[in-house]
Amino acid sequence: MPDMLENPVTKERMVVHPGELDVLRLEVQAPVEMIRPPLHLHRGQREHFDVLEGEVTVQVRKNLHVLGAGASFAVEPGAPHTWWNSGTGELRMLAEFRPPGGMRSFFETFCGIAQEGRANSQGGPPFLQVAASARLWDSYLGGPPVAMQRALFAVLGPLARLRGYRASYDRFRVHDTR
Repeated sequence: MPDMLENPVTKERMVVHPGELDVLRLEVQAPVEMIRPPLHLHRGQREHFDVLEGEVTVQVRKNLHVLGAGASFAVEPGAPHTWWNSGTGELRMLAEFRPPGGMRSFFETFCGIAQEGRANSQGGPPFLQVAASARLWDSYLGGPPVAMQRALFAVLGPLARLRGYRASYDRFRVHDTR
């Protein structure tokens, strides 16, 4: 049986589907009032969206792509993007990350921290958590430049570890059915 992840702040729910080792597959459910992710990029992962119900808008750089049920769209590695439910009802879509890299850890930590009440107002992890996990997740904000973010996180990583932050946490891991 697949595992459920939930972020009570952003209102996203994700079912982790078992699959091949080279892909992370999530069924994402998001209400209209969800909090959209910030503009971000995955350096090594291609993110693919398949809309099952509702409507999603995917922004890649400054281009908007509105997708309805049955539509698909892919974001190539390194492309700054975000997405949101732009319909009138709940959005259901499949999101795939190839290769999965550290994305499973990202979603487990993202949801776990929010459930513990430690997320920021946008539902994301504390800044020092990002510094501790950046190398594992290999995902960054759409700006400033990735090289600058990586340098900052390299400097802040030891401080984050001293403050008790870790790259990932056993308590947030969902059962891996592979």
